[in-house]
Amino acid sequence: MLFGGIAAGTSAASKAKRVDPDCEVTILQDESLVSYGACGMPYVIEGIIDNFEKLIERSANTFKKQYDINVVVNTRAKKIDRIKQEILATNLRNNEQMTLEYDSLVVATGARPIIPPIKGVDMDGVVFLRNYGDGEKIKTRIAENVQSIVIVGAGLIGLEMSEAFKKNGIDDVTVVEMANHVLPNILDSDLSKIVEEHLCDNGIKLRLGEKLVQVIGGNGKARGIKTNKGTIECDLVLLGTGVRPNSELAKDVGIELGYANAIKVDEYMRTNVTNIFAAGDCATARSYVTGKDTYFPLGTTANKQGRIAGENAAGGNAIFTGIAGSSIARSFNLYFGKTGLSLEEASKEGFDPTEETIESITRSGYYPDNKPIWIKIVSNRTDGGRVLGSQIVGGEAVKGRIDLIALALLLKANAADLANYDACYVPPASPVWEPVTIAASQLIKMIKK
Repeated sequence: MLFGGIAAGTSAASKAKRVDPDCEVTILQDESLVSYGACGMPYVIEGIIDNFEKLIERSANTFKKQYDINVVVNTRAKKIDRIKQEILATNLRNNEQMTLEYDSLVVATGARPIIPPIKGVDMDGVVFLRNYGDGEKIKTRIAENVQSIVIVGAGLIGLEMSEAFKKNGIDDVTVVEMANHVLPNILDSDLSKIVEEHLCDNGIKLRLGEKLVQVIGGNGKARGIKTNKGTIECDLVLLGTGVRPNSELAKDVGIELGYANAIKVDEYMRTNVTNIFAAGDCATARSYVTGKDTYFPLGTTANKQGRIAGENAAGGNAIFTGIAGSSIARSFNLYFGKTGLSLEEASKEGFDPTEETIESITRSGYYPDNKPIWIKIVSNRTDGGRVLGSQIVGGEAVKGRIDLIALALLLKANAADLANYDACYVPPASPVWEPVTIAASQLIKMIKK
């Protein structure tokens, strides 16, 4: 039995069925769809992908016919009875109640948008982007003569959506961020400035260091927002102020919560309650950089955790290695990503860190369409110069380099390892001196100071 579909739940269900083909597996999903690529929604809204249906990976019928997995959609779990090992659920369409039994349970209830406790947030014209229905709603709304939009929150989704709105012919797009720079959870302010200049060059208005105070309007219709520094009028407000785990149902049954009020799990994805596992955006994840629990609601983490939880719920003994918090996004053909810790985060974790930032190029200087790339690497001054994290901004080839450093973090490699590894060279894809090795070589000099 599993709560939730999309990433963690469907991965858990599929893996459980492969481990034990004779077990009965049921997915309980409160949406009408059970498996779709939520990360692709900004690209449908932008128009790169022509319809939302292309994001649907597997239907409920596919799960049943091809994998012998039961799917109950439009139904929400309301209570877990850990003594009887039962789940009380409600059909969201007809309000009918049902009871389902389980031997092992994987809780994959995901996360929900953080709704600021402010006046006007429930007005028509205030939207979020979390699930399939949200994406369809936004796509419909921007086709209704929307000429101005305010995005509250300059995180990954906010910046992706700024481009999506622009590409729909909406000239007046404003991004409001409470921090003093964009991508505050991803980039330090120096690299953020590169992104900010790029956004402004593409017509995005930035209002940084401003806090949302109120959504303004009349007759239940949003007409703008009020911040601590003024008023911005608009036709639509997108709130991208983060998410919080759906962990209340677990808490009510005595399941322990951990970091960020997510469900606390061990490396086997077990909770503190026998036969109940958790995975995905509702659960904690162990950082393999710090060794501590953290919370990163990302699809990659959800899928990996789901597979571990599903295998172990079916009698396996798999271990989740952990995460480095690797994330990446793109806006107006500029990529930005991070893995591991920033200098400030590393200091708070008790390391003695230093960092180095270099600007390089993505191809040989003489090769056409060469693009700039900025790489920052953080390393410990002691512990052999162990690499602790990286931030990269560039016009291309950011993901591969972030992935490389994420692997270095997993292997506890040091700056010398990154400076000396045997990188490939071909003019259309890299300069003769790999930018990561340049940054690491410069970092070694900082470590020795």
